[in-house]
Amino acid sequence: MVKKAKSLVAIFMLLVLLLAACTGQAATTSSSQAVGAAETTLTSISTDETAVTVPDTQTVVVDYAATETTAATAATAVATAESVAEATLAFSETHDDAEDYVVDSATATQIMLSGEGIAVEGAGVTVNGRIATITAAGTYTMSGTLAEGQIVVDTEDEEIVQLVLAGVQLSNSSTAPLYIANAEETIIILADGSENFVTDGAAYVFASAEEDEPNAAIFSKDALTITGSGSLTVVGNYNDGIASKDGLVISGGTIGVTAVDDGIRGKDYLVIKDGQITVAAQGDGLKSDEETDTTLGYITISGGVINITSGSDAIDAQTDVLISGGEFNLTSGGGSHGSVSADSSGKGIKAAVSIIIDGGTLTINSADDALHASESLVINNGSFTIATGDDGMHADTSLTLNGGLAYITESYEGIESAVITINGGEFHVISSDDGVNVAAGNDGSGTTAGGGGPRGGGPGQ
Repeated sequence: MVKKAKSLVAIFMLLVLLLAACTGQAATTSSSQAVGAAETTLTSISTDETAVTVPDTQTVVVDYAATETTAATAATAVATAESVAEATLAFSETHDDAEDYVVDSATATQIMLSGEGIAVEGAGVTVNGRIATITAAGTYTMSGTLAEGQIVVDTEDEEIVQLVLAGVQLSNSSTAPLYIANAEETIIILADGSENFVTDGAAYVFASAEEDEPNAAIFSKDALTITGSGSLTVVGNYNDGIASKDGLVISGGTIGVTAVDDGIRGKDYLVIKDGQITVAAQGDGLKSDEETDTTLGYITISGGVINITSGSDAIDAQTDVLISGGEFNLTSGGGSHGSVSADSSGKGIKAAVSIIIDGGTLTINSADDALHASESLVINNGSFTIATGDDGMHADTSLTLNGGLAYITESYEGIESAVITINGGEFHVISSDDGVNVAAGNDGSGTTAGGGGPRGGGPGQ
């Protein structure tokens, strides 16, 4: 049976309050599941068939899971956090320190790339053919063009390596052009006004069949930061574009990534503070996938302009996604009219634990859920424009709306969770099924592991 499309507008609250308005009492569902009181105020609800004004004193909370847990239970402290600032306290500290960005050009070693090979002025670099290896902490400024070359960072020093890109075109068809094999921390600084390009090939050559690293055009085994005011264009023809097996922080620059699997991946964490980032990935756009430590595997974004087109999830975290600012334009899985296979995922923003959004402007066009948390989803503020082939906002355990302005222009179900609490905000929903659905448990659109391109994009890959 084809169901009539429903349009729902709620200021400060959506939900079964329409029933409460009709009865003037606390609402109960037709199947006798529990509905209790909570401090929530509704001004009005309207649908395409009726409009009802609710008394300002009306308070209602909906709990569908009468025989199951009725409160959001957390696997981590983040699952019960109410803001990004509170949730961040549960995480391991990042390696980021603004003092580390200061460059002493007078002491920098110069690495000059050309068709003839690599020339060096200064200490801390060894050259073997078309491979330059940085062996000591310090500042290194790189410029020029080199095909079939490689820059390797391999130092036991406990200080930072600063790698200043001042107009670089670096490519290699058989391995990662920029490979950080060992370092306390490496900071890639995009020099003011510079344009930099890093490109790998479709087939890597490894020393043995057991090896599978590096596997990204820019690959780091240790902490990596990208900052500056120049531009960086990365093409990952083999697997990922930019990947760190530790934490990855981006605090500036104009960064464009094209990848056959994931665009930008920080295994332990991915932190974006600023910058203009554009990703076109066959796998996930932004990813963090540490599985063994629950204080890691998160993504935090506090600013910047982020444009993502992805075959799988646009943003995917093994634990949590925390957003406090920024401008987002996300298209995943081909958009709301696209399709993904049963064993893949095409969500806008996906977290295996929680999503908390304190602000930002988000435009999401997704084949699967636009916002999906396997435990809790909290929206405190922000502006949302959503078109999706599935749910606009979905959380398996609990969904809390404290503020924000959202237009869900296309969805199967607009807002869905086992427990939904709406304390504020303005939400406009167009859905082909339920505008708001209080449903126990997972609706089948839960977190799908892996995803992505031909090499799977699995944890640590």
